[in-house]
Amino acid sequence: MASRREVLQGLIVSIGGASALAACGGLPTVVSTSPTVAGRFYTRREMALLSRLSDLIIPRTETPGALDVNVPGYLDGLMSDWANDATRRAHRESLLQLERSLEQRAGGEFTLAEESVAERALTELDAAAFNGDDNLRGYRNLKGYITRAYFATEGGAVEELKWVSVPGRWDPAVEISS
Repeated sequence: MASRREVLQGLIVSIGGASALAACGGLPTVVSTSPTVAGRFYTRREMALLSRLSDLIIPRTETPGALDVNVPGYLDGLMSDWANDATRRAHRESLLQLERSLEQRAGGEFTLAEESVAERALTELDAAAFNGDDNLRGYRNLKGYITRAYFATEGGAVEELKWVSVPGRWDPAVEISS
C-alpha cells in the first residue's frame, strides 16, 4: 500500500513529466481510442488488454474515465515515441505475463469476460501484486503508467482533481490577533 507521501510524489513526478514533455516538443502522438485498433506500438490484442485494464482501474463515474481521456492512446504514444528498446521489450513481456495471469484467474479470455468476472480477476491480481508478489512488478508499473497518464490529461487533472487556482475561501480582510 502506498503512503500519502508516495502518492503525492508520484503526482508531482507525473505533472513534472508532462511539463517536461511539453517543453521538449509536445506530447506523443495519440492514436485511436478504439480497443479493436492496433496502435503504433501496441498490437490489437495488447491494445484491447490495455483498454480493458484502464477502464477497470479508472472507470467513468461523474468524471471521465481512463478510456474517455484516451489513456491507452497516450501510453501507445509514450511507448512508440519516448521509450527505449529495453523498456519496450520489458513492457511487452510484462503485458504477455499479465494477460496469461488474468486469463487464468478469469477462466478464459480476460478482454471478453463479463464485467464481474474481469473485476474479480483484476482484484485478485492486484491484491497479489501489492502484497509482495515480485513476479507482478510489471503490473504494478503498468498501473502506475495508467494513473499517471490519466492525471496528465486535462480530464484527469482538471475534472477529477478539481484543480482551482485559489483553493478554499478567500477573505480579503482578516483581523490578525497576537
